[in-house]
Amino acid sequence: MLRKTHVFAALFAVMLSAVPAGAAMTTGTFVARANTLRTQGFAALLSPDFQVLKEEARLARQELKAESEARVKAGKRPIACVPDGETIGIEDMLDELARLPAADQRKPLKDGYARVLSRRFPC
Repeated sequence: MLRKTHVFAALFAVMLSAVPAGAAMTTGTFVARANTLRTQGFAALLSPDFQVLKEEARLARQELKAESEARVKAGKRPIACVPDGETIGIEDMLDELARLPAADQRKPLKDGYARVLSRRFPC
């Protein structure tokens, strides 16, 4: 008989394998999974999906920052001109990502972030 922990571990492994290693999660997938967690309130913090999404968001921000710095170094405009001290809260970011057109929903999360930031903080 399978124990609950074994079933949970198996489900977690399947969930992690849904996105191939090194493949960026799409904006639409990120929003859908994040919205599922949003409905769980504080219990979402205990969900294994929380850490997966947190890491996806961190990687997307890191890639976006590197891309923006490379653009500036090449003499091009940055992706967005965020004033010092300005931020977008996670709830606002999720809402803005959800409003992006279907074509943008199919792009990597980094591109969704770029679209939201360039709209909110144009150069």
